[in-house]
Amino acid sequence: MNWFRYISKFLLVALMLPSYGVLSAGKPVTQTIIAFCVPQSDVYPFSFTRNGVLTGINPDIIEQIFTETRFPNVTIDFVKRPWKRCNADLESGEVDMMIGGYDVDRKRVVYPSNLGFELNDTVVSNAEVCFSTIAGRQKQKTRLGMQGKTSFLVGIEAGFSKKHSPSIEPQWLVLFNPIEKYRMLEKGRVDAIVQVCAMDGLYPIETKAESKGFTNFETLYPPYLSNPAYIIFSEKFANTYQVLVKKIIVEAQNIDKAMLYERYKPSD
Repeated sequence: MNWFRYISKFLLVALMLPSYGVLSAGKPVTQTIIAFCVPQSDVYPFSFTRNGVLTGINPDIIEQIFTETRFPNVTIDFVKRPWKRCNADLESGEVDMMIGGYDVDRKRVVYPSNLGFELNDTVVSNAEVCFSTIAGRQKQKTRLGMQGKTSFLVGIEAGFSKKHSPSIEPQWLVLFNPIEKYRMLEKGRVDAIVQVCAMDGLYPIETKAESKGFTNFETLYPPYLSNPAYIIFSEKFANTYQVLVKKIIVEAQNIDKAMLYERYKPSD
């Protein structure tokens, strides 16, 4: 007998069999793989690479939700895409899930409100956005601008929300290089910049400028904008796994976000 041919044929048949998890009461348990889309470029503090490892508030939230005890037969596959591609792939069903704000222009996606939940009850995180400035003329003008007494020039990263109270009138300078807005502030070319400064209204976090070593910036409270984020599913995934998606939404409300945000608090 040609043992090599026999073993090769056995291995080929084994590879063609469907993949199952451990047996439970004599029945195979399938493993569900969820493609979760994260931005390809660093979007601090939500998703970024540190020492070659994906980290950030959004991956942390997902890892807390999908623990072995909550979802023993689910595996998360973090898929990196440009942010616009994440949205497009979610709409087409190429990816299954992401975290993002509510956008009426998104098509063929499923928010918690589409599944019978109150949207306000399913906020998975709430980013607080502050103006940061430098002591002196820039701070004085920014303070006056925040009081609605004058216009002021604000450096903002492309793609960052410009929503604000109608009582203030910032002029926006859109910059495509994230580091450029810090340099513009240092050089006095803008009065302020925008940064995520806290989460959920309670937990101050280290701003990106601080994490990059800029020590002369001052963050001005209160935040001028709160951006709630939700878990969003593709229609394809939500229709296929109706029970699972509802469980994900429920379990997302039970994670310990205080412990999570502790990792991103400002240095003493």
